[in-house]
Amino acid sequence: MKKTLDALCAWALFVLAAAYFVAVYLHQLPMFIALWSPAAAVAVMDVALMNAVRSQRRNDRFLRWASICATAITASLCLRWLYDFPGNVLHQPVVLGTCLLLVIEVIFAVAG
Repeated sequence: MKKTLDALCAWALFVLAAAYFVAVYLHQLPMFIALWSPAAAVAVMDVALMNAVRSQRRNDRFLRWASICATAITASLCLRWLYDFPGNVLHQPVVLGTCLLLVIEVIFAVAG
């Protein structure tokens, strides 16, 4: 059950980051409306795929620690962007959901 939930959260994180990438990059939204750049969305997609692989390979200690470090750094950057955002963060539901999923993935990665 835990393994399935871990994989589900990783893939949900990937889908949210991909949706944000499509919204910002392909629809050419002005950057003052967007909280992240398209490159940040790609970085979150990479972390999500790393967590999806980690959820399937339980005995790989290097992947686990790399996933912990990468996800923790990405979560801290995401939370910092939310803290510094001058507007209402409730108008950025994708970013709020992504931050929540990043924190959940850090917990799953640390719990092993």
